[in-house]
Amino acid sequence: MVMPVVGQLVRSTVSPKGSYYESMDHLVVVHRAAPRSDGEQLTLATVADADMVLIGMFGTTRGSQDEGTFVACPTAGRSEAEANEAVRLALAAIKAEMPRHLDSQAESSCILWPDCPTPIVDFVKAEMRLLWEDHVYDLYTTDKAPTKFGVGMGSSWVDEETGETFVIDIVRRSDFELMLANLYKYDPEYLEFITQTYPFTELNCMIRAYPKGADPTTASHEQGEPAAWASTHYDLSIAGLTTMERFRRRKLAAKGVEVVSHLQIEFMRKHFPTVFDDGAMPPLSFGMVKDGNDASVRTMKGCGFSKLEGVRFQWIGIKLSSV
Repeated sequence: MVMPVVGQLVRSTVSPKGSYYESMDHLVVVHRAAPRSDGEQLTLATVADADMVLIGMFGTTRGSQDEGTFVACPTAGRSEAEANEAVRLALAAIKAEMPRHLDSQAESSCILWPDCPTPIVDFVKAEMRLLWEDHVYDLYTTDKAPTKFGVGMGSSWVDEETGETFVIDIVRRSDFELMLANLYKYDPEYLEFITQTYPFTELNCMIRAYPKGADPTTASHEQGEPAAWASTHYDLSIAGLTTMERFRRRKLAAKGVEVVSHLQIEFMRKHFPTVFDDGAMPPLSFGMVKDGNDASVRTMKGCGFSKLEGVRFQWIGIKLSSV
């Protein structure tokens, strides 16, 4: 449940650019403040794992005068009451920080919480006020990069029925117009961020279809029709998985997931070898699937991803003055 937070922390340590959110750089930690016998001041480095209750990150939303963004989750094993109190404390601390950026009493001022666990959504609804809420999502994860299709960046194959040649390429700016017309609630700035800025330049793929008889090795990428694509969100989850209508039912989405999942897991192993190489904590590839999106559920399960049971996730906007 803390994977979106961890993903944001991982990305922020290797990227020369800031987050898509302008100042996603405030670490928010709620812990039990057990007194130290040696009298030294408690710091994040000296907080025992067992005393951690909630960890998150907060920042001001890009281009917004009335919104801050909070990505967080209580750590595993906390009681409902303890988790709720940690959420209350964290939101109160954020409210105290936000007036530096915006009017905390304005009607439109809110805290955006992407992928908020639904038990916390229920608590927030009961204790505070939501300005809006979005769809419910399920979390799918794997610690083993899929190998079903044996594809990677640069792979190609010929469709036996149509004779078209499919090539796995990267997303290019020339693809943006078509992608934006087929993605839910994506804007040009965010698409630029998750495909054209490091490390996301290494964590996306575009499957292009070349006409029968065309030679992709000599043709320009413009001659390849965008057929399916996938990228990586700011928190290192799978993003924007899409297959164009006429190319559906050819396993292209699954091949896109396989490629991006491999890229994500190898990226984490490469940049954080001391964390992942001993096998105690394997790197994960993960993605959110909207409730009712049966096609994406089949794709994720077919690629070896498992659904996290017992909790779902939802994007919410919490009215700041109600905190």
